[in-house]
Amino acid sequence: MNPSLLSQQGNVHIGAYTAVSAAQIVFCEGDRNYTQVYFSDRPKLTLSVTLRILHERLGEEGFLRVSRSALVNKEAIAEYDGQQLVLLDGKILPVARRRRRYVRLTLRGGRVRILRGLERQAR
Repeated sequence: MNPSLLSQQGNVHIGAYTAVSAAQIVFCEGDRNYTQVYFSDRPKLTLSVTLRILHERLGEEGFLRVSRSALVNKEAIAEYDGQQLVLLDGKILPVARRRRRYVRLTLRGGRVRILRGLERQAR
């Protein structure tokens, strides 16, 4: 992460006048040159910045790009069934086919529950 984007309190500058703690962000949804940022403790925020640029600002280690239009905080993921993520708040996000293996390998060994075979069918 670029150190110049961090404020004195450890917040990340995600917009021209907006600095937030990365832990408050649940996920980000990109749509061309705009990104909607969803928080755990306040209403969503729309930024005029691409998802790629926001991902660079937030850093690679805490966030996972699961599709062309979605970026998820790893700490907000409850489970992964091979096709979609279930977030702690119950929101379901699809994972792009080409990113599924990367997501599985990244989440392996963590606290995220990864469903397999019959578990996935029973759900």
